Amino acid sequence: MTAQPKPFSPETLAERWGCSAEKVRGMYRSGELPGFRLGKLIRIPANEVERYECQITPSLDTVENGPSPIETKAERADASRLARLTNAKPSLSGARYGNDSPQREANG
Repeated sequence: MTAQPKPFSPETLAERWGCSAEKVRGMYRSGELPGFRLGKLIRIPANEVERYECQITPSLDTVENGPSPIETKAERADASRLARLTNAKPSLSGARYGNDSPQREANG
């Protein structure tokens, strides 16, 4: 028989996720994160923590070591903007610098 992992307090879960304990409490109160009360204490079962983590990201390593979602959105926006600029035909694509007509010497 395997022992169940200990449930998380808002403080220990906040430390794991790198957020505030109040954020974890708010997620519990809103029903976003299932848990239970021991008197006045909130506890989040380890299996619920793992289930929630699997919903938002394929692995915790990605969250800790990878780019933030904000960076990813910004990078996507930059890539999209760059694609529009490079795929668009420049309005002056036929223009050249200087005079393309044969030079006529001035008789002087």
